[in-house]
Amino acid sequence: MKNWERRITTIVALACLLGIAVLLTGPGLAASSDPEANSQIAELYQLQAAYHAAASGAGVSAEEKAEHLSEILALWTEDAVLVVGSTTYSERGVPGTPSCAPGSLTLCDFYTNHAGSFVLGRNWVSLAPSFKTTINVHGDTADFYFECHYFDVLTGAKMSDAGYGERGNPGSGQARKVDGVWLLSYAVATAPALSSY
Repeated sequence: MKNWERRITTIVALACLLGIAVLLTGPGLAASSDPEANSQIAELYQLQAAYHAAASGAGVSAEEKAEHLSEILALWTEDAVLVVGSTTYSERGVPGTPSCAPGSLTLCDFYTNHAGSFVLGRNWVSLAPSFKTTINVHGDTADFYFECHYFDVLTGAKMSDAGYGERGNPGSGQARKVDGVWLLSYAVATAPALSSY
């Protein structure tokens, strides 16, 4: 069963990456004839795919949760900020330390104690409509928006919707290049409804 779940996650990640070739000229992306600019966009798509892979299957077991928690936190900058409703989670935190305790208000607290796909006993997969993703690179920073729609692997039922940033509000989702690697740095969490537009 575990191999099957990993295959689903891999397929989702690959589907996101395959969409790059088509989407580089899409309306929401700052694609150009500059190979370096397009390379940056491709790297940000890989970051998005890694996020969906880390968020998928995170509640299957305590062992999986610990592994996926480390994976998802590694995708954020040390000084990252995530705004969820009226609560602001600041800094990454370190698994297994008080920085992940309920109420510590770090990203580790959020994913350990609040994120739906990380609840033990849940086997959710995060799917993303790539055509809704928007990326605008500005040197070592980027405005970044993507959606996550969570489905229960066993039943196929839609369980939750989440957005990294607010669609149409560029500053509400950001990434930053740190030591040559793109990382998530700031986001206002949203709940965009699943739609075909």
